[in-house]
Amino acid sequence: MKKSFFMISLLVAFVSFGQEKSVKVVGLTITNPETTIQSDSIKIVYQNETKQNKKPAYFINGKLVNESILRTLNPNEISSVAVEKGEVVINNVTYYGKLKIETKNNYLPKPITLNDLKAKYLKLKEKQTIFKIDDAIINADYNTYVVDENYILKIIIETFENKDEKLKLNIVTLLTKSEKNIKNAKEIIIRGNDEFSIIKN
Repeated sequence: MKKSFFMISLLVAFVSFGQEKSVKVVGLTITNPETTIQSDSIKIVYQNETKQNKKPAYFINGKLVNESILRTLNPNEISSVAVEKGEVVINNVTYYGKLKIETKNNYLPKPITLNDLKAKYLKLKEKQTIFKIDDAIINADYNTYVVDENYILKIIIETFENKDEKLKLNIVTLLTKSEKNIKNAKEIIIRGNDEFSIIKN
């Protein structure tokens, strides 16, 4: 019920502020507008990152936060969402309304930027890194993109190399503590020669 309330409230908020992005929970997935080119038999879609000029100010428990943290904010820990319309100036930045989120009394988000998280937990040889949160690639400034450290279940590091394209980089996937990810983490896969079984803990 809380998840539905949270999703509906955020959808109303985004529509109210004229956002072109669509919202999906768990964790809040933001989908970018698309440009489609029709080929003879293959549909080609370019994902466009458009800059939104009229954005609201986002608050969690009264504290101004980067909107990116919404992607990793646990919906089960939200007690209320409120929307206030009207232009407001904070630290010389003009926002178009406020979106206020209150968490349950015992839950405090632990915000950390992706680059700070990288420095804190990871020892990576290659400097070039692509971050993913669950299945979504993060196309943003890793110095300002914030996640809730409390909602990270697992960090998976893969090294990608393509010599023909002269590419060598790290792909870092942050798995959130969603119900699906927690359920999958409890399953142990045992593989044989021609078959496998799943043991649920």
